Amino acid sequence: MKKYSFLIFLCFCLSSAVEAKDSYFRGFFHGENVFVRNPYLGQDAGFCIEKIYLNGELVVENPEISAFEIDMQDLEMDTRVVIRIVHHDDCQPELTNPEVIENDLKFSWLKVYVDEDQIIWITTKESKEGFYIVEKNMDDGWMPLDTIKTKGGIFINQHSIELDHIQGDNLYRVQYHDPKMEVNFSESFNFYSDKEEISHAIDEDNWIIEFTQEVSYLLYNDNSKIIKRGKDVSCDIRKLPKGQYMIKYDGKKVYFEKN
Repeated sequence: MKKYSFLIFLCFCLSSAVEAKDSYFRGFFHGENVFVRNPYLGQDAGFCIEKIYLNGELVVENPEISAFEIDMQDLEMDTRVVIRIVHHDDCQPELTNPEVIENDLKFSWLKVYVDEDQIIWITTKESKEGFYIVEKNMDDGWMPLDTIKTKGGIFINQHSIELDHIQGDNLYRVQYHDPKMEVNFSESFNFYSDKEEISHAIDEDNWIIEFTQEVSYLLYNDNSKIIKRGKDVSCDIRKLPKGQYMIKYDGKKVYFEKN
């Protein structure tokens, strides 16, 4: 009889262990406490929640009330919050005011810097639906260089693109676009390059523009429309019709006529 009773007790313990379930709620502390709804399962089962942990510390055990307030006032502002709730498998506790930890996760620039080869920017709390535009300050204003999609998430993210500097000062900035907020601009970053100045020559017999070294260029027609772009030591213009053109490279604008 004792052996039989022990087996019943063991089966009950194993069954109870299987029925327990964990639910997690994550966010940041913004000055307000969180309220948890604790469903009542009936006279035999009692309430849904068994234990509540805040950032790994047990804050309440077997609360016998239908709603419970988690006191978070000892936390510093913007502290990361992880709420773990151990509860019965056949019920689901809920936060009655989840917005107090989920909202107001503000995007911020951590660092933007440029070296000889690239621009790198580090941010936090970027949107998954956002994107960046890298710009360079030219004679006629800020010109977009490239667009990069965000990675998203509440943690730190790093992005970069390769750059072609001109000799002397090079001023860059990055735009952050989020469908839920206004465009956010980084601080501008100036990089002085002492690279050798690039020049060109036009071979009118073969109609090829030759550069002194590899460079990125844009070729425009007389309507200011880009008709060719590339990165090379030369630009083949043999197939272009006669007319006026302009080529832009290394910060220079060169107008010429093809006969």
